[in-house]
Amino acid sequence: MNLTIEIENQDDYPFIKKLLESLKGVKIINAEYETVEGLPVHVFERIEEYGASLKDEDLISKEAFFKYIDGEICRLNSQK
Repeated sequence: MNLTIEIENQDDYPFIKKLLESLKGVKIINAEYETVEGLPVHVFERIEEYGASLKDEDLISKEAFFKYIDGEICRLNSQK
């Protein structure tokens, strides 16, 4: 299991680190990268690059999307 903890008061870090290390099987892994909502910033950068590379022919309309979703819901419900 992975757990991410954000500590606002850096003065508490040594205490929290020592406390966690005293637990059996716990490893402290220092994140060498900045995160946003628990994900590395480079993930968001790649998503933005992908979004910028999309062309109109790559997209579908809202109506086509919901029609597809409705079809999938019917297909899944018919399997019950």
